[in-house]
Amino acid sequence: MFITNMSHSTPSSVLPDASGGSLGDEQCLSSKSKSTKSKSPDGPNTVSHARSVDIQRDVPSVDHTRLTGIKLYILFAAVLFSTFLMALNGSIVSTAIPQITSHFKSLDDIGWYGSAYLVSTCCLQPLAGKFYTHFPIKQTYITFSVIFFIGSVICGSATSSKMLIAGRAIQGIGGAGLLNGAFTTIAAAAPKDKKPMLVGAGMGISTLGSVVGPLIGGAFTQHVSWRWCFYINLPPGGLAILILSTLSIPEQMEKRPVWINLKNIVTEELDLIGFALFAPACVMFLLAMIWGGTTYPWRSSTIIGLFCGAFATLLVCVAWVMYRGDKAMIPPNIARKRLVIFGCFTSCFQMGAVLLLSYYLPIWFQVVKNASPTMSGVMILPTAIAQILGAVLAGKFVELIGYCTAWALFGCTLSSIGAGLMTTFLPSTGAGPWIGYQILMGTGRGSVLQMPITAIQNLLPAQDVAIASSQVFFFQYLGGAIFLAVGETIFTNGLRSSLQTYAPNVDAQTIINAGASGVRSTAPPADLAAVLLAYNHALVHTFYLALGGSAASFLTGFGMGWQRIPRKAAKKKDEKVSA
Repeated sequence: MFITNMSHSTPSSVLPDASGGSLGDEQCLSSKSKSTKSKSPDGPNTVSHARSVDIQRDVPSVDHTRLTGIKLYILFAAVLFSTFLMALNGSIVSTAIPQITSHFKSLDDIGWYGSAYLVSTCCLQPLAGKFYTHFPIKQTYITFSVIFFIGSVICGSATSSKMLIAGRAIQGIGGAGLLNGAFTTIAAAAPKDKKPMLVGAGMGISTLGSVVGPLIGGAFTQHVSWRWCFYINLPPGGLAILILSTLSIPEQMEKRPVWINLKNIVTEELDLIGFALFAPACVMFLLAMIWGGTTYPWRSSTIIGLFCGAFATLLVCVAWVMYRGDKAMIPPNIARKRLVIFGCFTSCFQMGAVLLLSYYLPIWFQVVKNASPTMSGVMILPTAIAQILGAVLAGKFVELIGYCTAWALFGCTLSSIGAGLMTTFLPSTGAGPWIGYQILMGTGRGSVLQMPITAIQNLLPAQDVAIASSQVFFFQYLGGAIFLAVGETIFTNGLRSSLQTYAPNVDAQTIINAGASGVRSTAPPADLAAVLLAYNHALVHTFYLALGGSAASFLTGFGMGWQRIPRKAAKKKDEKVSA
């Protein structure tokens, strides 16, 4: 097949129609082939024909062969390892921070241990999507993995707080490409009828990493060393890289060899100027959300200045995107698709609720139910197990029925009911309710979180998948940062108010400073029951925010549209499958 159009802009044959749909990959290739055959090399188009022949020599044919059987599942396991570790590192450090600050005597740096990872991961998401669009998937994924593991080594061997923070930032840079890369790999390698189930399982394992991170971090910190929170990445990560190195990952579209087109990719396609504008806006906004109400008061000049700087830089970034058009880092022709817009907001609200409950539910177990950090991790296993099962079942459902939106709304409904029931928690609540409510919530969020990615992989043109997916993942991290910041403010203010109501004789600031692990030893025995009731009341107020996020994701889920993914029988004739 001759490639006659190497323009950077998106070909009209793959642009979405007015309803938000798009032509399939096979149609695009067919139309290109027909248009090429209509030109005779002996006519007036001889020069362009010769040029197309030269380009054909440089551009390898797209390998549409899909993997099946043992090869597919080995590849899936390899990317799953890296995805789980990437999500794990977002939360594993939370229970290790007290030991780290004691070791380095660095209480002033406490906020940076988490934010350095989150900020670098979040702001690099759009650029990571560009990398997967223009560079080979396999080599790009391995490169991001190596960067992530280099950061892990730096963190584990850190001799100072600043070295640890630098390592966390490097981890975040590598992690920015792991989640997107995992699902881009699945989109390229898996037969289309297998994608929904694999995406569901992958998303379930990814969010599981966020849930069990504090449990694993607490176990390492208590029984071995906090450094193993980072060294644990190396053995499974090294195995994943080894597996990926031995497998062939097909590409979804034509990509010229890097050494031929490197200058053009770097100067034109990656839009580094757009990234230089987007990254500072993202960093300033996230730091304002992370620091606001904790490190600095919300009304402080630092927080207000960060918000103003983020807004001003964002305006310049938007102007640049409009100027660059579809060559921008965040191409408008992708960003304005209905599926992408509402998929981003659905992921933002749902992931915000997920991370909020993952953070505050263990606190409820530790403070109100007097569970140890390790035991509180065991007590949230119903959420983790239900989440994985919900993700796998949702994937199978989409394989059979073909509608992502229907299952997304079902998942939002379950997660909303589960979060709503958690607002009824009392110190006297028994195991039956908190287990059952977690099962409802876990099944729901496992069902909904994968749906925007599943829809994007199956309904958008191949060249748009990586960039659109990166936008969804960016909004997931953004939602998590916003909900955790707002949740912290709600909890702190609610605890102070509740202590004045239920335990007026207790100094509220002393209880707040004691933290979750020190409440029972700090509170006077005569006032302990009242303090626990106040703590329960403040946590329940935080659960209302999770309920609001789940309910909002239900509303935005309707906007994803009702396009149907073609069922298995319709796809088989278009797939070449290799064992």
